[in-house]
Amino acid sequence: MTQHLAALSASLSVTLHRFYPLAGTVRRSPDSEDGFEIWYKEGDAVSFTVAELAGSNFCDISGDHPREIDKLRLLAPKPASTGEQWPVLSVQMTLFPDQGFCIGVAVHHAACDGAGAIQFIKSWAAALCPSGNLTGDVPPPPFLDRSVIVDSHGVRRKLLRASQEVSEKEKKQRTGVEPPPPEAPHSSLVFGTFVLGPAMIGKLKKRVLEATAEEEGKPKFHCSSFMVACAYTWTCLVKARGYDGDSTVVFCYAVDWRRRMAPEIPSGYIGNCVGFNTVEMNVGDMNGGEGFAAAAAEIGRSIDGLKGMDVGQSIEGIIDMLVGFEGARKPTLCIGGSPKFRVYETDFGWGRPAKVEMTSIVGTPGAISLAESREEEEGFEIGVLLPKVEMDQFSAVFVGGQLSG
Repeated sequence: MTQHLAALSASLSVTLHRFYPLAGTVRRSPDSEDGFEIWYKEGDAVSFTVAELAGSNFCDISGDHPREIDKLRLLAPKPASTGEQWPVLSVQMTLFPDQGFCIGVAVHHAACDGAGAIQFIKSWAAALCPSGNLTGDVPPPPFLDRSVIVDSHGVRRKLLRASQEVSEKEKKQRTGVEPPPPEAPHSSLVFGTFVLGPAMIGKLKKRVLEATAEEEGKPKFHCSSFMVACAYTWTCLVKARGYDGDSTVVFCYAVDWRRRMAPEIPSGYIGNCVGFNTVEMNVGDMNGGEGFAAAAAEIGRSIDGLKGMDVGQSIEGIIDMLVGFEGARKPTLCIGGSPKFRVYETDFGWGRPAKVEMTSIVGTPGAISLAESREEEEGFEIGVLLPKVEMDQFSAVFVGGQLSG
């Protein structure tokens, strides 16, 4: 294992020469009262922690069944922050004696989004084991020139103002007569993985197309696997949580703006180039017999509506909507990750990972992560974070819906 650790460390160093901003820190800009910057100086390094989790079962912690999130979080690095500076990247290798090991990576989202983080991890794996590339695709070289991002709409300042508005609303709620609903403690949260295979995705698509075929006066939409997977999970979660039928719920999904910018941003761009789009629905409509199909149609039309949209105007609209959702405290399901990341094609020389988890959603109970299925081509793995009781309810609805579908 000492030899493996040395090789991992050496290949990490080689990769950071190309992705050098990840070796820096995020800090407040000394030239601006409300600005932030990535600060890197020659000699900056990345924290690489080696830990051992004795007494734990590797197969259990890497399974699909609900597992305590606190155990999974032990596998993720804990970035050291001074309160004024935050490391961009931290790495942890956790050993399971005589069983296996886990590589945990934490990336500050202000500096790098999921697409950039996966590009870095795959480049690191390729540097360690060039012959282990499972697809033959060479990760694109990192594109680090941030001058290609032109903030013509003043989005940065609007984001800061929106953040301040949300903070002020939270303060008022804390001091008001009715306190905000308490969040579940981490100790009661479990993380489970649910799989939608290609056969089930095909059935879900068929249900959507049949249910919406006779709709009049509504725009058509592309019925994608991503759309039906999100809609099915969202519908199951709403049913499991038993929201009031007159209430409104929100679905929030990430949008990679690289190819939607004008001019288009290179796919290898390393930075935060992701936005969000949202869908609102009435709970009563989702609980009906065609609730899943209705949710899928709303998500599909929302995605299709992004075509040709001005990125700056879109982000401005999202800022306004998110501030409104926070003020109204509407139940919101957020999705992280993407099957396009192809996380199971990452090979450091020991074959495909036994499991890839996105533990950063721990701060958002009810959030989900999405990845391609490890076992079935064109299938999806859906990671769900919920309190134990709600997880049991969600599992029953999720599995029952497939059996009846």
